[in-house]
Amino acid sequence: MIAHTLIIELFVTSDENIKNIQTKFIQLIPFDLEEEEVELHEETAIGFNQQRIKILRIILSKQKHINAFLSYMVDNLQDLTKEIIISQAERRIDENLNFFLRFDKYKLLNEKQFQLIERGDCIFVKFKIAAFPKSNERAVKIIYDLFE
Repeated sequence: MIAHTLIIELFVTSDENIKNIQTKFIQLIPFDLEEEEVELHEETAIGFNQQRIKILRIILSKQKHINAFLSYMVDNLQDLTKEIIISQAERRIDENLNFFLRFDKYKLLNEKQFQLIERGDCIFVKFKIAAFPKSNERAVKIIYDLFE
């Protein structure tokens, strides 16, 4: 077990085509959401400049779903991106052993290219690392093993 839960989310602004983005977002998941009974959550929030945004979120809690997405993601990462993730592993893990990644929203949706970014319009991937006993050192080792 690598993770207890995995969340993939993105923001959609009012000037973007939500149906188009929703379709492409669902296509990033390497299994059929409906068939596997995984929900696409949608909520409305107020973003920067008081602009309404939609938040699209997929929460994976079954191991087969988490493993399928992680395998798909890792298989589609460039070697340099994997090296960067490994080198930044400690700073990407919080005190609760959540691991955070941000990928360029448009590169991922339009080209299926996982391009790591630090800020800007992104698809956010967060997963709770399953480290027993719970320790930062064990969590970092799990990340190294996943991305090597």
